Amino acid sequence: MTKNITSSIKINDADVPYEVISRKIKYPRLEYRHGILKLVIPAGFKEHETLLNKHKKWIYRRFVAHKQRDFFATEIELHSGRTEGQLQEYVESLIVSIGTELGVFPKKVAFRPMRTKWGSCSSKGNINLNTYLKHLPERLIEYVVFHEMVHLIEMNHGLMFKKIIQAKFHEHKTLEKQLHGYWLVIVEKYAI
Repeated sequence: MTKNITSSIKINDADVPYEVISRKIKYPRLEYRHGILKLVIPAGFKEHETLLNKHKKWIYRRFVAHKQRDFFATEIELHSGRTEGQLQEYVESLIVSIGTELGVFPKKVAFRPMRTKWGSCSSKGNINLNTYLKHLPERLIEYVVFHEMVHLIEMNHGLMFKKIIQAKFHEHKTLEKQLHGYWLVIVEKYAI
């Protein structure tokens, strides 16, 4: 695999930098992760500009969304007074209230530091929650716990899952952006 930052593409008012990565693949693709646009191409692919121009709207939307999240992250203050024990107590109370509301309860709830997500739910009905949740406001903790408990009903993020989430959290898109902003701050502060 070869990797090099080659250039930037001008879209509307933005210069969007991108990396070209050559891999043993059949078709080229674009990825936008952690604020970096990557053009992953098969060896010998020469139509970089054509591919980038074809997907300008998609690239620009990702670029702007990332910049907005970065801006939001500068406004975030982590909750520093909550211990892991207090987080667990709060989550236990949420499990009881949300479980009663949804009619489902996890078999087990575990807490551990996670590097890539706030929580997970296994097909066996076990929920894992990130100990870094202790730095979030209660509304976001409630949202994460609710999200994982909805997976006890619907394992994927399909239509039924989304309906349940939206019925309880009308502002779910804002909460997702806030979660991302908090994650950026936590990653920087704790060098995750």
